[in-house]
Amino acid sequence: MSRLLTVSVFMILCLVHAAGRVPVGAWRDHLSYNRATHVAVSGNKVFCASGAGMIIYNKDDNSLEKLSKVKGLSDVDISSIKWSEHNQLLIVGYSNGNLDIINGNKIINLSDILRSTVPGSKSINSIMVAGNRAYLSCSFGVVVVDLGRYEISETYFLGEGGIRLAVNDMAFDGVFLYAATSSGLYRAEIDAPNLLDFSYWEQMNFLPEAGALFSSVAWFDGKLFTVQIDGSGRYVSYIIDENSWEYFAEPSASPLLFRVSGNYLSAISQTDADIFAPGPLLLKTIDDYGWWGLAIRDVHVEEDGRVWIADRLHGLVRGTGDSYNALTPAGPWSNHVFSIRSYPNRTYFAAGGYNAAFGNIWQNGEFSILRDGSWNSTLNYDIRDVVNVIEHPGDPDRFFVSTWGYGVIEYREGSFYEQYNESNSTLRSIIPGNYIRVGGMAFDGNKNLWLTNTGVPEPVSVKKENGEWISFPYAGVINHEYIGELIINKLGQKWVLLPRGGGLFVFDNNQTLDETSDDQARRLSITDENNTLITNEVFSIAEDHNGYIWVGTNNGAVVYYNPSRVFTEDNFFARRIIVAGSREDELGYLLNNETVTAIAIDGADRKWFGTEKSGAFLVSADGTKQIHHFTRQNSPLPANNITDIAIEPSTGEVFFGTSSGVVSFRSDATEAGDFFSNVYVFPNPVRENYDGPVTITGLVKDAIVKITDITGNLVYETVSLGGQAIWDGRNSRGRRVQTGIYLVFISSADGMETHITKLMFIH
Repeated sequence: MSRLLTVSVFMILCLVHAAGRVPVGAWRDHLSYNRATHVAVSGNKVFCASGAGMIIYNKDDNSLEKLSKVKGLSDVDISSIKWSEHNQLLIVGYSNGNLDIINGNKIINLSDILRSTVPGSKSINSIMVAGNRAYLSCSFGVVVVDLGRYEISETYFLGEGGIRLAVNDMAFDGVFLYAATSSGLYRAEIDAPNLLDFSYWEQMNFLPEAGALFSSVAWFDGKLFTVQIDGSGRYVSYIIDENSWEYFAEPSASPLLFRVSGNYLSAISQTDADIFAPGPLLLKTIDDYGWWGLAIRDVHVEEDGRVWIADRLHGLVRGTGDSYNALTPAGPWSNHVFSIRSYPNRTYFAAGGYNAAFGNIWQNGEFSILRDGSWNSTLNYDIRDVVNVIEHPGDPDRFFVSTWGYGVIEYREGSFYEQYNESNSTLRSIIPGNYIRVGGMAFDGNKNLWLTNTGVPEPVSVKKENGEWISFPYAGVINHEYIGELIINKLGQKWVLLPRGGGLFVFDNNQTLDETSDDQARRLSITDENNTLITNEVFSIAEDHNGYIWVGTNNGAVVYYNPSRVFTEDNFFARRIIVAGSREDELGYLLNNETVTAIAIDGADRKWFGTEKSGAFLVSADGTKQIHHFTRQNSPLPANNITDIAIEPSTGEVFFGTSSGVVSFRSDATEAGDFFSNVYVFPNPVRENYDGPVTITGLVKDAIVKITDITGNLVYETVSLGGQAIWDGRNSRGRRVQTGIYLVFISSADGMETHITKLMFIH
């Protein structure tokens, strides 16, 4: 266990009161900004694109800012950025063709390419600016943007007969536009009568293998520099002077990219970056930062020689002389997220998993922890494919990490403690080697850790609180190759998902771990009251506050209302929730035909559902009423494919894991306590420029909350959602209340518990 990397990153900005203490209805991004790909520099700011978001570094005060969909970007998966000095704005292109123009505090979206009917990829591969125009190198041609009007003005198809060639990069020498395409290097005079006519675009056929793919092109020091991928798959770079050429560097298997910034040319490869002055004269080679790893993807060199680097491992890197510093906001190590578990003030993110066929994806052993506002990410190179992280119920500094192939690892106080495998546990490998696949973990009320171990004769194991291991020979009852997620309900029953068509497996050891004669076990097909199969494709499971079991399938969500009867009723069936359809007289089933990949229950017993293709839904406690439906199109969600959902119980913050990273939403319900505890009003005072909701947390379930002015006049009354009540700052007539001190009177539903607190309101 020597190859273990732990990265601790602390928030740069001070948070108000506590982590997650953001207004109800507010979003936060929890994206990784390490995987940087592009960099652009203005006078006092540096912009660095990193997948689903962007880093903005202010050179004047050394501050960092994150920019993502949460802060106004229109999309994710940034494929190119470019600063226009002439127009003082930043152009942001995306892999789906979407385009943002950032001018000061305004973000202008141009979605013409995204919405176009052009077949195939619409990716904006690079951006070149010439005067008042931006030239977008797209996967089908060149798109010209008028930066003064914020509109697309022209589209060029460069191939013979108007064939749509993929354009990878462009350059401009003051007279000619150059385009590196999938089938040659092309040029055309910028003032040609009609660049919409392909005949004005000339292929530079004097080059070797003139019809090959050209990936990069740059104009520097009166010459053209370009990169070609030749017939052998090698990267060949050329210097072109009018109609003559010479090799710039030896052909290489390493990709090469040219970038020009001011009086410098950067030649970027997978292993280093060479910086050239006019000549070209090699000034320096960047091949080591002085710490581990280097993966340069873009470079900008300022006139004073300061270097800004977009690095795929370290985010934004600043180079001054021979000194380098990483300038990256706090966040997880990567945007991979398979599962999420949340506890008060701490949330765990597992970044591994398995593929659709339940095989290994061989992701390095990665997981991250957000604790009290700070991030800690661990990369354990000795394991792969982390599936779950679960905390010991009696010790928040002790947690367990399950993997799809490498058993279970225990950590104590942030450090590796033990790896459980065939040598020291009842866990088994499906074949000799690292194939100990643990799909589910859950603690019971006695702090015993239960685990599912797929593909072996004894697929259920328990690690007792005293350290002893026991396994159970349920393979005959399960009779299915795959065994996945596990929950333990209030009755002590263990409910297990059997992925890829297996349905459910339920067992109960009746609180006697060492005595198996009284065990009960049953495999279930998911059928309705008529014993008709609904589906056996299961993806998620959760128990609500009433003890009902909700199961997410490929055909919506179903619920078992009487889990106590699972072993006694022959036709133990699931209910499908009937909901209103799109028409007034239409009825349907809850999330019918949707694959429900995640289920989380909030403090008011409402259900959050994540889906494979349609984002996330919040429905009422009984499932009949839709409250929210968040998608990539109408919210900051970076993707509609939800991998998991978890809710921080004390704040009600809902974490959404997606295929493009994690964001969170501050919901209006928290978990209720058994008594009033740490009752807190946020914000307090309510400033004159604040127009969001006021929250009162730390309450019991269904608490009655009354707000009065200082003389006792009732202003507002409500009942808490779980452990939290919401006030919009208005009185019964809908008017914002006046400046003053307000009293908050709180009582439990039965009147046995009471609490009084104060709130200052500034109109």
